Amino acid sequence: MKNRFRTALFRTLAIACTAVLAACAQTAPPAAVPHPDAHADLRRYDDAWFAAARLGRIDILQALVDAHYPIDAATREGYTALILAAYRDQPQTLDYLLRAGADPCVGDRHGNTALMGALFKGETAIAKRLIDTRCLIDQTNHAGETALSFAALFGRLDLLPVLVARGANPDHVDALGRTALQNAILQGNDAAVTALEKVGATPNADVTLRMRP
Repeated sequence: MKNRFRTALFRTLAIACTAVLAACAQTAPPAAVPHPDAHADLRRYDDAWFAAARLGRIDILQALVDAHYPIDAATREGYTALILAAYRDQPQTLDYLLRAGADPCVGDRHGNTALMGALFKGETAIAKRLIDTRCLIDQTNHAGETALSFAALFGRLDLLPVLVARGANPDHVDALGRTALQNAILQGNDAAVTALEKVGATPNADVTLRMRP
């Protein structure tokens, strides 16, 4: 009985995966879905898994999760399904993955998290959802940048108070030894300078920053 159930599950999964791969042929060439059996290597369904995350196909994700697909599997670039769902503005998919146990703190090969991706894209609702997860609010990527750094850099200034309220340090120093405020000054971004100072960033004492080209 158990074997018949598993065989039926994999058969259904193969059909669904084939449909998703066909739908996303423009983003990546679909890999052939092998005939599944009880001993199938679930990583053969990587293309379907990541396509489903991009397209919001929760039914496919759930079928793979039920079959014990590794929920935090990543692409060669280090993108997990959660990162892709955040980047592609798939809030329902994001919520499903979080409920299913996906780790929101995992970064890509550059250390950028799902929250950083949402801030880069300007997906405000998704960013707010990810701010409320268990991840350290000042988690850094490989450049020493935090979510607050991203919010300031990419103009998501309305989220600066939200991040600081969650404990983000407005004076965090990145790998180049600069704060978000110093970077904003160097870029001539007066709006970010004002917003950062409003949330408590220490006014910059190095006046030469404002004079640099």
